Amino acid sequence: MKVRDKTIEELLDLEEELQAEKEEAEKDGLSAKLIQVYKELYRKIYRDKDSEYAPSLEKIKKQLIFYLVQYGTYLKTVYQKDDNTAESSLKEALRYEKNLPIVYYRLGFLLYKKKQYPSSLHYFQHALLYQQKAPINKYRITDQQIYNSHLYLANCGLFIAKDAKEVLEKMNLTVEREVVTNYEISPLYQMINENNLSLESSAYRIISSDGSRYCSREQCIDMVDLENTIILDLTNRENMLIFNGTEKSLSKDQVEMLRLYIMKSNESNPLIKNDFFDLFSRRDDTAEIKTNTYTKRVNRLTEKLTSVGIAEVVLVNKSWLVENNRTITGYYYNHQYPYVIMYRSDETFILPE
Repeated sequence: MKVRDKTIEELLDLEEELQAEKEEAEKDGLSAKLIQVYKELYRKIYRDKDSEYAPSLEKIKKQLIFYLVQYGTYLKTVYQKDDNTAESSLKEALRYEKNLPIVYYRLGFLLYKKKQYPSSLHYFQHALLYQQKAPINKYRITDQQIYNSHLYLANCGLFIAKDAKEVLEKMNLTVEREVVTNYEISPLYQMINENNLSLESSAYRIISSDGSRYCSREQCIDMVDLENTIILDLTNRENMLIFNGTEKSLSKDQVEMLRLYIMKSNESNPLIKNDFFDLFSRRDDTAEIKTNTYTKRVNRLTEKLTSVGIAEVVLVNKSWLVENNRTITGYYYNHQYPYVIMYRSDETFILPE
């Protein structure tokens, strides 16, 4: 039966099945199926405001937007990003909610790469506009992204002006040319190049044992060959875990987990399942995350670490008893190796730093 033909009850059951399947193993197509389920749930409930499910409409919309924004680039495969699916997913997210500054920013960035400057300008303008209104912190843009937006805006305008000037020079029309400003085109190229140099120097971010900084693509490439260093390279189509030249692809969720362990955990601060709450499936905000589910995810991540030659236990299990003899399971990164995390400055993460 097609998703569109299912009842609300059947769609809710299907959502639960897909989320359970996602927790067991990350498979291609699961995020795309979940998006279809949420879209159909939203459509059916929205059309019947008196439905018993009407109170859940806002939560369903939030889940739909979350998957479109965070997983839209992974709809074809969990291990490879795709700019075209990202673009269509981000545009679709705006159909359900306009107040999403980071979505406009990412669309502006994607269209700038395609040299679609009028459209790119539109999205960067809206990123700045909605940044002033956005109440949802996780969809706001950073100070660096605000600065970059202004530079992208300037360059889009300059490219548009340059193209208009070149078109005018090629036109063979009988007009009073003296009314058209006869500006030189060379200063435009100079301004564009200067802005591009500034954008390129902050196009990527590196977080390492020594701190964090924005950098160029070339500076990221120089970091890949570091020895005895855990490298998380998110700058290419695939998210790569690299150790002494050996590489392994990571899924979006595995990147999120490893990044948080590296940046936030230590022996005195192990991370428990609730630290990863937004990565786990849930029916409501009070649902309990199964410890076994958390452990399975850590084990899958540990397998990836082992596969690149990190035989030592770098994610250490630390469990302790609390009231009513309840055991809490946590893990921490033992910081045996230095680390480097590299990503594009338009990248978004589910879990905060």
